Amino acid sequence: MFHPYLLDGPLAAAWWPSVATIETALADGDVAAVTSAHASVTRSLVAAGSPDLAHAVADTVLFGEGTWARHVGSAVERQRDPLAPAGVREAALADLRALSALVRRDWQRDVETLVGRALPPWRDLAAGPHAEAATVGAHRLAAALSSGDVERAVAALAEAARTAGAGPLARHYAYAWDGTRLVGVHAPASARLDDLIGLERQLEPFLANVEAFLAGHSALATLLYGPRGSGKSTTVRGLLERFASRGLRLVELPVAHLDQLGRVLAELARQPRPAVLMLDDLAFDDGDERLRPLKSLLEGSLLTRRERVLVIATSNRRHLVRERHGDRPDPLDADVHAWDTHHDRLALADRFGLTITFPTADRRAFLAIVAALAASAGLPDDETREGRALRFAAWGNGYSGRTARQFVDRERSGYHDR
Repeated sequence: MFHPYLLDGPLAAAWWPSVATIETALADGDVAAVTSAHASVTRSLVAAGSPDLAHAVADTVLFGEGTWARHVGSAVERQRDPLAPAGVREAALADLRALSALVRRDWQRDVETLVGRALPPWRDLAAGPHAEAATVGAHRLAAALSSGDVERAVAALAEAARTAGAGPLARHYAYAWDGTRLVGVHAPASARLDDLIGLERQLEPFLANVEAFLAGHSALATLLYGPRGSGKSTTVRGLLERFASRGLRLVELPVAHLDQLGRVLAELARQPRPAVLMLDDLAFDDGDERLRPLKSLLEGSLLTRRERVLVIATSNRRHLVRERHGDRPDPLDADVHAWDTHHDRLALADRFGLTITFPTADRRAFLAIVAALAASAGLPDDETREGRALRFAAWGNGYSGRTARQFVDRERSGYHDR
């Protein structure tokens, strides 16, 4: 087996050493080793969700950790074409030629000739590559490798790097910070902006701002403020359903890890796609050191500003820093501008360029949301549903969009209270 110069993602795949074993065993005429390795490759491809060897190769080239992923990240950060250096392009071409020969070899015929019987083929093994951000890129690269068209393969490689980046994050729409690094979210919580009933006035400026961001124009850091269950988090998560096809990615940074904001931004700078950085349920105590990096970002510090990142925060508090009577300046404080200092600490919310207030739902709004969600879910008309919904709200968390969603979900399950 050859050793890649640049596209070394396949080296870490479970099937790679088994294919190498088959190549050696075929040359040695070792029937037992060939049979065992052939079965091992089959299991590995199924486990990886690959329908065949070509897709397995494409998947590991585009999304594997290794030299290519690091190089693409560095090129994106420097705003350079990953294949512009002649030496890099030649190395990629050499690897693609070898990988194309690997997937085009008739391994099935060679193995069956040696063992003298038919074996399960390496095709149609799984549903296909991961159905997320870069599925199209994986299909294109696999098709090019299978055809032997290396120039088409290098074009597919370059397009994937330009639009999705490279490495494990390139396959996902959503990321989360786990305390040390960004990780892809395989199945992000689904949310539909069309399910946010009665929030048209709030959504209009919000979506206009996101549209401006995606178009490369100036966009404002946004604060969504309102009571719990009013739809703030759903509004942000609903951006994936609306804009993922246009390249938008959603990154959730827990408030507990806000002190690592700089590291998160550094990783996002290595990704080519625009990202919304979601800060959910913001609230701080006075003197909280996690405020400092967020203030720097919102103020446009040259050390932290990233043009492909839009900050959107949600909070139940209009003023994000908790204020107590005991926190107010002492008249005898040596700071002659103590009130200015105090208000500066409390003015974090003012650093968001766009603040959108979500209203508290009343009885009428709650029932309207229930009716719309029930219709969207395909539930039949039911004259007694309103009464059940009101009882559900009284027993639970009151009138809110979240309560309405929970009630309709329960109705869909077929459970009715008496």
